[in-house]
Amino acid sequence: MSDPLHVSDPAPGIRLLELHRPDALNALDPRLVLRLHEELDRLLVDGSTRVVVLTGSGRAFCAGADVGGTRFPLGFEGSPQREWFEVQKRYSAIVLKLRRIPQPVVAAVNGPCAGGGFSMAMASDIRIVDPSAYFLAAQVNIGQAASEMGASYLLPRLVGGWAAEILLTGRRVPADEAARIGLANEVTSAGGSVARALEVAGVLAGKAPLSLRLSKEAFDTSAQMGSLEQAIAAEDRSQVLCVLTDDLAEGQRAFNERRPPRYSG
Repeated sequence: MSDPLHVSDPAPGIRLLELHRPDALNALDPRLVLRLHEELDRLLVDGSTRVVVLTGSGRAFCAGADVGGTRFPLGFEGSPQREWFEVQKRYSAIVLKLRRIPQPVVAAVNGPCAGGGFSMAMASDIRIVDPSAYFLAAQVNIGQAASEMGASYLLPRLVGGWAAEILLTGRRVPADEAARIGLANEVTSAGGSVARALEVAGVLAGKAPLSLRLSKEAFDTSAQMGSLEQAIAAEDRSQVLCVLTDDLAEGQRAFNERRPPRYSG
């Protein structure tokens, strides 16, 4: 059987993760879920990869969970409640790991981005979308709660008051609307989302590695803080750590000499 997740390094410091179940619109079946966990666990301790680009092959980003009946090899078949709880955790943990890995994640979204795919896109740091893309909280349309895989946490932080209507109605949010309300950072020309995402990733990969990682960390840390004072205290720590690196000195030299910096990490 072919690998449901294609992994490549198209440029130095950039890891491309391509969901590869095109005949199923890249729906998340157990094999793909487990492969995502494998690669995200590797990225957690990968010091050479600076940016991750996440996309889907064919005509979709990800159509959500595959309901075709394939089961996870969990060993809890005698207890339906425990089995389904463990299955749900396997899906939800993908979102946690996308936030936990130190590398910024750029999602290149085309076609359907539904259910769990929607949550993975929201968990990414930057979303570059094709005109064909649309976002959909599909779960609520089949009798499940729309609040799956972090959707009720992530979407309000991205689009504010639009979130409840999008999640509760289960309607499609097309690319142009996604850009207007802040769900998408950019809409490309047709077929251009991956190329543009790689271009953005290249810009990010050119930053000092520590500053890039601490910057991503700051977004999540600040979201958990109870006050501006706490957020600034965490930011002060990051700035001091960066000040004490050779890369800061190199960045200052490059600025003064009007040349691109050569960061060593």
